[in-house]
Amino acid sequence: MHSTIRFAKTSLLVMCALYALPALAADTDIVGTWRLQSWVAQDQESGATVDVFGANPSGYLIYTPGGRVTVNLTAEGRKPLSGDRFSSPVDERALAFSTGIAYSGTYTVKGEAVTHRVEVASFQNWVGTEQVRFARIDGDTLTMKTPPIPGPPDGRKKVMTLVLKRLE
Repeated sequence: MHSTIRFAKTSLLVMCALYALPALAADTDIVGTWRLQSWVAQDQESGATVDVFGANPSGYLIYTPGGRVTVNLTAEGRKPLSGDRFSSPVDERALAFSTGIAYSGTYTVKGEAVTHRVEVASFQNWVGTEQVRFARIDGDTLTMKTPPIPGPPDGRKKVMTLVLKRLE
């Protein structure tokens, strides 16, 4: 009798786990290291597009299985500072700041929406915010879009589209 109850409980647990697998697999598809291929901003009024960090930007998005995210994106052609990061001329430091973005925090996935909860950032205004992205994965390509947000070069509403390739 006890073995029959144990078998029934085990069978129920296995069926529940198997039923949950598709949702879990969909949420974990994003886990890994992704290399930035392009970052384009499209103006919502005119439809015009601009390469945010040039035609060949650099950067990575890293999603861990434990729900952590790290983002580090930089423009193509960045030049080194003439000194260290404290003593270089202010204009060089301003240019370095404006040609890179880095932040870390936690993330959750719900359908296509990936929400980054920012804990530390090079752009301090994002700390404590939620940054929502809409993600699609096709093979080893991750395409992420933002809702309309202020974008370069004029701060008008733009949808940002990032295309990344899976490294691992």
